[in-house]
Amino acid sequence: MTDASNPPVVRPQPVAGRRRALAAGSALALGAALPGTVRAQSDWPSRPVRLVVPFPAGGAADLGARAVAVHLANLFGKPVPVENRAGADGAVAALEVIKSPADGHSLYFGTATSMSYTPSIRKNPPYDPVADFTPISNVCVFTFYFAVAPTVPATTLAEFVAHVKANPGKLSYATGNSTGILASAQLVAGNKLEMTHVPYKGEAQAVIDLVGGRVQAMFATPAVLPQLLERKFRLLAVLLPQRTRAFPDVPTMAEAGQPLVNISPWGGLFAPAKLPRELVDRISRDFNVVMRRPDVVEQFDKLGLLPLPSTPDELAGIVRDQLGVFSRAMREAGIQQE
Repeated sequence: MTDASNPPVVRPQPVAGRRRALAAGSALALGAALPGTVRAQSDWPSRPVRLVVPFPAGGAADLGARAVAVHLANLFGKPVPVENRAGADGAVAALEVIKSPADGHSLYFGTATSMSYTPSIRKNPPYDPVADFTPISNVCVFTFYFAVAPTVPATTLAEFVAHVKANPGKLSYATGNSTGILASAQLVAGNKLEMTHVPYKGEAQAVIDLVGGRVQAMFATPAVLPQLLERKFRLLAVLLPQRTRAFPDVPTMAEAGQPLVNISPWGGLFAPAKLPRELVDRISRDFNVVMRRPDVVEQFDKLGLLPLPSTPDELAGIVRDQLGVFSRAMREAGIQQE
């Protein structure tokens, strides 16, 4: 477990140092060493660039952020310390970043929970995900599979829906995070299903009860793969815009006939509001080049993350779109604002 007060520092690999040496001696060498112009146009970064994560170490968001930090360190030529600031569904970390200078030395790994769920669930949100941040690039989408217990007589999502309708009120579904709560709400409300919601404080216990048949379905992350490989439950769909390389036979929710189950468990790279546009574009452009490298794609795939880098404007659109999606899903689920 990582102590947030003494965060691990991701330092540039030796190749980055060699590139800096070449850059000092030759503009031609600089152009060959880097895909973009982050170092060429200014002295930014002049010190380590911290990456603030709104969740504890070890979870999917943290793993994704650490994978990002490795490549950012190589790109920037400066250490990228990962700072875990957990609490209040991401609000603690968000407020930490908002208070930072808009000079490019504080970045935020915002996720659907902190940028979509928290602003939607609060009557008086502590921050505005649109006005208080500068979007830089989408990073990835976290993989969530719709899994059913082995006792459920369904091999497709359509068969599952039919089975629930034939047995109203007899089946239950588990949730252990905001994505599971709202995606399940969309599935249940969209198909007028009668199921019992069993909330958990985390995914681990929910998976145990799914395997044991005490609950019949849930949206689960790749953390469940060990049980899956032992055939302890079945996957009927994946909550992604495309199929995964790990399970190419598992259809997307849209392919399985549920296009309105469209919660997106995304993660993006942000900075405090009013970061100069020139710097935003430089970071985003070069970050996109790195994120599309085959080795990076493979690394994210092993973490159960689908890399989907974007332009700053595209990420801004994702934030606005998902705020609407989360708000509608909450109303459908009957979830009251706090």
